[in-house]
Amino acid sequence: MWQTVGFDRIKEQFEQLINNNGFGHAYLFSGQEMIGKKTLALELAKLLGANEVAFFDGARGITIDAVRSIKRFSNLKAAGTQPKLVILDNAHHLRNDSANALLKVLEEPAADSLLILISAYPKLLPATILSRCQIIMFSPHTHTQIEKHLQSIGLNQHQADWLAQFSNGQIGWAISLQQRGDLTKIRTYLEQFDQLAKASIDERLAFAEKFFTGKKNASEEGEWSPGHQVAERLLYWLFYLRSPLAKKLKIDKIKVLRDLLSTRQYLLSPQYNHRLVFENFLLGI
Repeated sequence: MWQTVGFDRIKEQFEQLINNNGFGHAYLFSGQEMIGKKTLALELAKLLGANEVAFFDGARGITIDAVRSIKRFSNLKAAGTQPKLVILDNAHHLRNDSANALLKVLEEPAADSLLILISAYPKLLPATILSRCQIIMFSPHTHTQIEKHLQSIGLNQHQADWLAQFSNGQIGWAISLQQRGDLTKIRTYLEQFDQLAKASIDERLAFAEKFFTGKKNASEEGEWSPGHQVAERLLYWLFYLRSPLAKKLKIDKIKVLRDLLSTRQYLLSPQYNHRLVFENFLLGI
């Protein structure tokens, strides 16, 4: 019945609510990114037989107009006997005005609507909103769960084991990487990081110079930006340092992780000198 991997306790809980018609009016699905919160919410809509589903992605910010749309949708009379369902992803991006508007929706819920907030960072949500939602915690998948699923979709045991370690419990991230066919490229990036962590200052600067003065590969299409290309590497390095694969690295991982996060932001902004930003990061490994 369910396609989402894992979360058996949560699935059983919602199956009982469906059978007993015992839903609350608002839930918060909380847990780290890319582990299946949104996927399960969308599946729940199908199991409910909800003909009317409104999905809002707040990744780029949630305006008061978006919340007003949620309110209008919630207040419309349902076309059938099943509830209308509103799913608000990345709910932690609520602004002060939109948070206040959403609070009013939660305080005066429509009788035939169900609101599901999704967030990997619930502490960023106002306490007044948290107090009006039933919080459903999604735990990371185990290594075994991810490895087994990756083998079921075509990876061999060695590949599945490696990717399960790299994804560090985030099964959505593991599946995405498998679908992209990026495993060879990722391994190359991680080997680069291992080499840079042991390299001299001159070798690190030479690496940055080679990258930023290199030419576009014939296989690359569209506008080529060294800053964005480095940012991609840093994203994979970020996941690497969070994973068990990096346990033998002799570096200050907490410091480097902080530097990685800030450096990626600078590299994705055009106003900064990307080469200098990258060199500064490499010198601090």
